[in-house]
Amino acid sequence: MLGMDAQGRPAGGVADVERDPAPTGLPWRGVLLVLCAGSLLLVASSWVTLELVTHPFFQVGGGGHAYLNVGVEGNVPSWWSVAMLVAGGAAFLAAGWLSRATGHGRVLTWWSVGAILVLFALDEGTMLHEKLYEPAQRFASTDDIPFVWLVLGVPLAVAVVAVFLLLARGLPRSTRQLLAVGIVVFFAGAVGLEAVASFMHTRGAGQSAALVAIYHAEELLEMLGAALIAVAPLRAVHTRRLEGGLLLDMAPAHADGDGV
Repeated sequence: MLGMDAQGRPAGGVADVERDPAPTGLPWRGVLLVLCAGSLLLVASSWVTLELVTHPFFQVGGGGHAYLNVGVEGNVPSWWSVAMLVAGGAAFLAAGWLSRATGHGRVLTWWSVGAILVLFALDEGTMLHEKLYEPAQRFASTDDIPFVWLVLGVPLAVAVVAVFLLLARGLPRSTRQLLAVGIVVFFAGAVGLEAVASFMHTRGAGQSAALVAIYHAEELLEMLGAALIAVAPLRAVHTRRLEGGLLLDMAPAHADGDGV
């Protein structure tokens, strides 16, 4: 099977396969472990400094709260999420290029998923979905639904999930599975737990310990979902060590494409 060597040139052939008949997957599990550990560390730091540390620096309005709390935008946790989504988008775009170079096709599928993930990162970094508050108030009141953007956000999320699942049908099985799980986990936090938090606000939860736990769980699910999505394309890439270079190849759509 033709692939690409370390210099980006076509490589492969019968002789190469005979030298190293066993392809090796990329270490996607190790990458996923690092991303999940980083996410858990950030969410735990946010909760501990808010709930267990009484110093004003870490309470609402303090500098530590602004930098570390997962409920604040434009800080370390939010940019960690953005970075994972950008990495996932870049990985899907790169996988599309490799799929094209090795003749496996489905290039537009890889690139479409990558482009959508870049848009996800843009929304996460700029809070574009917050702009839904104003149009959503035509359909519901903030007295009834404090996070009223969900009125439009939920159907949009359902549509996005449907698009992802349709696109994923053209990807290798293992990538498809990780992408699907990642998307479901991501939106379970971004929309599901956000709806729970909105309901708790209507019941006067305020900044109760329960509500703090819910929005930390929400952000954790978003991060874990982004981590799963980011490593999904890595499962489709195979490598072979050859004389003078490294051959990269893609798993076909029906293959597992599993790594180590």
